[in-house]
Amino acid sequence: MAPFMEHPSRLGSKRGLLAGVVVDSETVVAILKPLLDRTRMFGVLKPQVLACAPSDAKKEERQILIDSIFRSGAASLSVIPEPLAAAIGSGLDVSSPYAQMVVDIGEGVTDCAVIRAGRIAATCAIRTGCGRMRNAIVVAVRDSGRPALAEADGDALLFGCGLMRPPHHPANVMVAAALGPVAEEIADTVDAFLRDLPDDIGCEIIDSGICLTGGGALVPGIRGYLEQRTGIGVKTARAPLASVVEGARAIMPVVTALNEWTTF
Repeated sequence: MAPFMEHPSRLGSKRGLLAGVVVDSETVVAILKPLLDRTRMFGVLKPQVLACAPSDAKKEERQILIDSIFRSGAASLSVIPEPLAAAIGSGLDVSSPYAQMVVDIGEGVTDCAVIRAGRIAATCAIRTGCGRMRNAIVVAVRDSGRPALAEADGDALLFGCGLMRPPHHPANVMVAAALGPVAEEIADTVDAFLRDLPDDIGCEIIDSGICLTGGGALVPGIRGYLEQRTGIGVKTARAPLASVVEGARAIMPVVTALNEWTTF
């Protein structure tokens, strides 16, 4: 099976996704329709689509996702929780009777989930992710009087400097200071989620640790920061950017076998 390809979630200034959910259905359809058209079997038969949604997605947010995908040319659709796909794509043994925890820091959402015996036992999400981190850097640079940053430059500082603070590099110090409040918000959410877990599940998470996925897992210093804040070991997935996609790819045959498809 071919490796996954990334596609932008906006066209020009029109953003299709924000905080992990569809905010402009027309833009999403314009992006997805050419992709789905290319996957039609014999150029005629429409494809089956598996989509992921944040664990805290509201009913209306899930509905606009479903409507957008069907309008883009899907024959049938199944929607699964994003952190479940992230856990599977990270190589966690989600069938284990012992609790496994994943923290997926994406572009617009940080999604936490505990999976036990093939089921999601608990979830928690915050609409904060790499986008907020990048924006914090852009604002900090602007406020410092330096020339405005392009998005690519913001990414370079986010993934090049992150939360590291070498004193000999002023840019690193500025970036780390800008990211501090966003990282703290994410850590507060993860910490509160852990504290609310039942004692037996909490003990199992202490033993198994936390798996960190998503683009945010690649921010220097974030893994150590979460480890320090929670007091629990944190490991980064082998390919954190691909975890959700690879997990969805692995789930597809199961969804097909169980016939868990919605047809428009």
